[in-house]
Amino acid sequence: MSRTLSGARRRFLAVNGAVFLLAASLSSTAGELFATRPASTVPLGLALGALQLVVLLLTSWWYDRTLRRHVDPLVDLTRGHADLVHASPPRPGPAETTSRRPHSAQGRRR
Repeated sequence: MSRTLSGARRRFLAVNGAVFLLAASLSSTAGELFATRPASTVPLGLALGALQLVVLLLTSWWYDRTLRRHVDPLVDLTRGHADLVHASPPRPGPAETTSRRPHSAQGRRR
């Protein structure tokens, strides 16, 4: 389970980090390129920012899908084993003992 989780996390960070670093390095070295309007309405910088957002959304969807397919069944299996070991959940004590506030007749003087 941890190998699947860490592998998916590494791929998610690598793809999004590479796209972010590419956009950041392009903006720092070729800033005037980001102001050009190849489609005569949208600046290239805005189009690249939108592309970065699309990549982030797609990789987020992929990461979630990977975890649902590979990690969630293992978590459910682990919870099932834990339920077999601890059949009854712990029960809280009476309400009077768990309250932090004093009763209306206690501790207050007017």
